[in-house]
Amino acid sequence: MNIVYIATDSYVSMLGISLFSLLENNKSMEQLNIYILSTDLSQENQDVLLKMSDAYRRHLHFVQIGDYQSAFSADTDTSGFHPIVLARLLLTRYLPQEVHTALYLDCDTIIHGSLDTMEPADFCKTDYAFAAVPEVYMPSAQKSFIGLKEKDIYYNCGVLLINMDYWRRKDLCQYFIDYYARMNGKLMYNDQDILNHCCRGHVFTLSQAYNFAPVLYYFPYYFIRKYQPAYMVSSRAKYKEIIRHPSIIHYLGEERPWVHGNCSPYRKVYDSYKAQTPWKDTPMIYGKEKVLFCYHILNLITAVFPWFRRLFTKCIGIRYYQFTKKD
Repeated sequence: MNIVYIATDSYVSMLGISLFSLLENNKSMEQLNIYILSTDLSQENQDVLLKMSDAYRRHLHFVQIGDYQSAFSADTDTSGFHPIVLARLLLTRYLPQEVHTALYLDCDTIIHGSLDTMEPADFCKTDYAFAAVPEVYMPSAQKSFIGLKEKDIYYNCGVLLINMDYWRRKDLCQYFIDYYARMNGKLMYNDQDILNHCCRGHVFTLSQAYNFAPVLYYFPYYFIRKYQPAYMVSSRAKYKEIIRHPSIIHYLGEERPWVHGNCSPYRKVYDSYKAQTPWKDTPMIYGKEKVLFCYHILNLITAVFPWFRRLFTKCIGIRYYQFTKKD
């Protein structure tokens, strides 16, 4: 399996902790090639990451992508995110031709289980652009803005199993760039919006176990069946098993385990991996305790009145996201 991370030097601790969890839980995988794309990863940090991968006898490749922004003619307004998020749209320009499929992972993920059975058979021979997990919820207005219908699935792109051969056949890299220019770079979710628009109808739906949002812990089974029927919710037992043992935990949103005041039930999972890495003494980020307390209260309300969470996301959550991410 080929793994891809994209990171700046300032994110090296999160990258390293995620990488450690990947290596630790996939010792039995026959092949594991890891590509780290960056503009500024220091030699010192590269050496630490190499030492970690060497301990597991895995191949780690560093790819310099300093010119990625030149591909986009529109202003790279990425809603407060680092512009490097756009680099994953250019993977066919950076990865070798012999890479037929690749698993892209955000740095804020923990690989909490084996990935041996994640990739569908002969995935590179299909007409799927990528495989991904649906967002828990995306308002219809945001879907409409990028050309999706209300019933279309909107996918979270923090974990992407990419069919590189399909991307090359369809020259999706250029399609992504053209769409970004056509929208004048004004997309709330940047590359994620682009991927959802340009690849609609060609996405394979993965189990939420492979891109597990910690907030799912609070959603009752009966509710999630209606709220997000694209999830693997065939039985209550299966749903609970995924909550207990997700394969990939994606710490998205405000409730990050490295931010002081986080009450996530999966915080200890992150801490357990962090404690085994060279970044075990990295201090937590302070200053968001009140915000995280409010989110904790919202989570508790969600467990009792789950429909309130949908209303909150639609009326308040998106606006809060826009406010906090603007420059």
